[in-house]
Amino acid sequence: MRLKETNRENIFVRKAFYRFFLPSLLSSLGLGIGGLADCVFVGNAIGATGLSAISIGQPVYMLFNTISYSLSIGGSIRYASALSEGREEEGRSIFANVLRTDLFVNITLCLLGLLFLPQLLTFLGAGTPGSELWQNCEAMVRAQLLLVPIMFCQGPFYYFINADNNPKLAAVALVTSNSIDILFNYVFVILLDMGVVGSVYSTGLGAAVMIVISLTHFICKKGCLRFTWPKFEGRSVVQSFRTGFATSVQYIYQFITILVCNRLLMSIGGELGVAVFGIVFNVALVAASMYDAISMAIQPMVSTFHGECNRHNILCTLKQSFKVSVVMSVLLILLLMLSPQGVCFAFGLRTAEEFAMGVVAIRIYALCVLPTGINMVMTYYYQTLGKEFISYMIFTLRSLVFFLAFGLLLSQGGVEMFWWTYPCMEVATLVVLAIYNKVKGSWTYLDEDDGNVYTAFLDSRTANLGAVEQEVSDYLEGMNANPTQTYFSTIAVEEVCGIILDRGFSVDDGYIQLTIVPHEDETVTIHVRDNAREFNPFEVNTDEISLEEGTGLDVIGIKMIKSKAKEFFYRRYAGFNTLMVRV
Repeated sequence: MRLKETNRENIFVRKAFYRFFLPSLLSSLGLGIGGLADCVFVGNAIGATGLSAISIGQPVYMLFNTISYSLSIGGSIRYASALSEGREEEGRSIFANVLRTDLFVNITLCLLGLLFLPQLLTFLGAGTPGSELWQNCEAMVRAQLLLVPIMFCQGPFYYFINADNNPKLAAVALVTSNSIDILFNYVFVILLDMGVVGSVYSTGLGAAVMIVISLTHFICKKGCLRFTWPKFEGRSVVQSFRTGFATSVQYIYQFITILVCNRLLMSIGGELGVAVFGIVFNVALVAASMYDAISMAIQPMVSTFHGECNRHNILCTLKQSFKVSVVMSVLLILLLMLSPQGVCFAFGLRTAEEFAMGVVAIRIYALCVLPTGINMVMTYYYQTLGKEFISYMIFTLRSLVFFLAFGLLLSQGGVEMFWWTYPCMEVATLVVLAIYNKVKGSWTYLDEDDGNVYTAFLDSRTANLGAVEQEVSDYLEGMNANPTQTYFSTIAVEEVCGIILDRGFSVDDGYIQLTIVPHEDETVTIHVRDNAREFNPFEVNTDEISLEEGTGLDVIGIKMIKSKAKEFFYRRYAGFNTLMVRV
């Protein structure tokens, strides 16, 4: 019986995973393809010089990506964790502080960049002042700096709305933004002949539309997010940045590696070497966007299950993540191996020399796709568990240490040898991770089941609520809970699960996941998660209770729980009803 229940529970976890993953995949791929569009249109309109300008200007994006996405990803993880524990106001405060900090820092850096633009271009390696390459870089970087406050305000809206149980709206907003970016990229760069600056304007326009669509989440009040102006909490911002930096540190590392590699390839391969590096870099961004979509499922789900101390559901989520990662990796490898010429042609490469370098680079890069997926999925997983050190270690090794080490070493053998940097750095990182986890004795870093957490799975068709009540009572007595707490906790389980079974399910095929977690302050938290229709047991009408007339007697227990519980919180999340009661 338990095996059957476990299989059904896994099915519901997978459904929740795809509820987050599929919309996120569309939005993440849209973002990656939007980046490709810049190179494709500019490459076909201007040629290798335009591609080189985009590659040289990439570090500017990387810097602002680091700031915005560190705050956004880390803040959204803390937001999801706060809601899972019923701390709604704290969650709103986290969002407000992240959004204000993101805007302030970005605007400050924009002003400094515009003030010292010539020095910035020299630092980026834009070539000789007055040259064609310099002019393209100058126009592009200036446009980037002017539009940064709009472009990099997308992060907080996207990640927080996704964590606020509205992944579809987040995906629609980002996909719409990317579609507008691609459409107007063609209009500005090809039809209006605006050059590289047109690709920046199209991105800014798409970002503005994305923000407008995201505002509907707040206007319609579909979740817990609200615009508030709480007291600024620097510690909260630092915690959000630190949590998200484990993932976003890749951008600051890319800032460094792109600077180094652009100069390196310019010396050994000229503008063509830099242009091909830009192509490989953008193909790598598309691969990364697929794994980012997985992270958008891992982060809210693992955060919720971790708050429930539900080890089994966490492992099921991780297993599903790896299955999806392998399938997507294999498909991308086949595409790159079988049609590298088509990829090169799409980016505007035309001569035999350009094709020769591009085809070799793309096929060698394809060898690193599978280990990249493993490394990135584990990074997101460790980050969500709060294992920041392991996340930092993975990103630091693959995006900086090994990339620079292998890049500098292999470039001594020429441009063709340089491309082997990608598979070498990913495999080396995976080997180090395996050794580290072997020493630590764990890959998942989850506590073994010590019997302190009670869990039960109730099938709506066969649930024996009386047996569960007895198990809960025995469990609390075994935990040395006082009689009053045991009584109210048992009543809470009986009344909440009972009313969900009676009123929540519109069909027979449903389940309730019950978890009870003890705390050091001698309280217990009861987590109830079900797949019924949207139904909050604490919103049932208790005003019509009448002992004389015999009405409303089935909700007396609910009224008592509301008055005796230290706190309770309900929200509809990922297609589930989730309820927390602290006794």
